[in-house]
Amino acid sequence: MEKTAFIAKLVAASLFAAVAAAPAVRAADTGDSPKATQKAGAYIDDSVITTKVKAALVGDKQVSAMKIKVTTKDGVVTLKGTVPNAEVGQHALQLAAGIEGVKDVKSELTVKAS
Repeated sequence: MEKTAFIAKLVAASLFAAVAAAPAVRAADTGDSPKATQKAGAYIDDSVITTKVKAALVGDKQVSAMKIKVTTKDGVVTLKGTVPNAEVGQHALQLAAGIEGVKDVKSELTVKAS
């Protein structure tokens, strides 16, 4: 129970940091090109998506969020790690796909050998 509460607090702090950093990252982008602004915006969006996916995994009783690494690039989420069986892996992919802003989900999950 303590581990779950700690993870929940860590995810909440990460989400807060990502949202709080958004204005600073946008303000730091002094380039006039729209492409530079889009890159900064995409980075912020990706970090928020990653945090939301991690929060969904932490909040789910079937998935061990400690064993799954989440990365996001241009709205494409990649889950990497181990799961106890294929059903749990599929469930984790479905959780990630259900997050707003996720364009696609890629799996680098492996089933833990018994």
